[in-house]
Amino acid sequence: MQLRVWVAGATAAFTALFGIGTGIGAFAGHDQFAGFPHAAWPGAAVLLLATAAVLTHRRWAAWTLAVVLLAGSCWLLLNLVELALTGTVTDRHGDPAWLAFLERLGLTTAGALLVATTVRRRTAGLRPLAHSAPARIRRIAYAGCAAWLPYGGVHLLGAFGVPGLEPEGFRPSPSMAIALCVGLSLAVFLLLGLVHPWGMVFPRWTILLAGRRVPRFLPIVPVWLIAPTFVLYGLGAGVYVMLLIGGVLHWHGRTGLDAAGYIGVAQPISFAGYGLALTVCAVSYQLRTRPTPVTLPPKLEAESPEPSSRTAL
Repeated sequence: MQLRVWVAGATAAFTALFGIGTGIGAFAGHDQFAGFPHAAWPGAAVLLLATAAVLTHRRWAAWTLAVVLLAGSCWLLLNLVELALTGTVTDRHGDPAWLAFLERLGLTTAGALLVATTVRRRTAGLRPLAHSAPARIRRIAYAGCAAWLPYGGVHLLGAFGVPGLEPEGFRPSPSMAIALCVGLSLAVFLLLGLVHPWGMVFPRWTILLAGRRVPRFLPIVPVWLIAPTFVLYGLGAGVYVMLLIGGVLHWHGRTGLDAAGYIGVAQPISFAGYGLALTVCAVSYQLRTRPTPVTLPPKLEAESPEPSSRTAL
């Protein structure tokens, strides 16, 4: 209980300070927020509403606002990838975008704190035995893994020197290709862990942890931090590419498939496909790993000297 109070207080303080700071920036004329134009005032309002939702214990309002905040940080993952590969963060014009990066990081933190505040942790009950997800969920997971083939394949072929795949003749360096393979491997590992027994109990190859229960938060927390980013980025990129191909929008004076390129077509397929599969499998994992209450038979329950013995811990 004390931890929940501390988390709620930290969430209220963080969102209040973040919202007030954003409002001051908007009042001073900085109308951009997290890279979105004219979003400073709405961003400040959402953050202050999040503070009010926490202080008034409006659980579903806090959930809704957490989704909005995480949606606003949808480009954070790409910023982190760019930072790891190039050591800097830029916007779509190539200019430094450190402020937008920090704002997206703050939105992600605020969303995660809201989720931590509203989640009702069930500690009592019997944990189910390790088992696989239903066949249809496993097929969705495999499809989500396969969704990375267009994106990863185009980048790897570009790294090997195949021309015409990357925009403006860009060729990924070997270190970028290695980082891509590592990142995609981790993404596939996370998704498969949600649908196989080794996502519930540590397998034998983990040695020291073998046979122990996997804490539920261990896969769930990273999933719900990155899934909205992948889905929103993939769907948004898909709409943008369709408008480019349809001639509605232009990219550096070009339009059509020539402007989008192969990687432009691959991005929405891979990110949206993986993100949607990750969301479905995460919901399935949460339902399958939820502890079930255990009650004593009526006779034993009547003989039980302590009320707390009704539930197995």
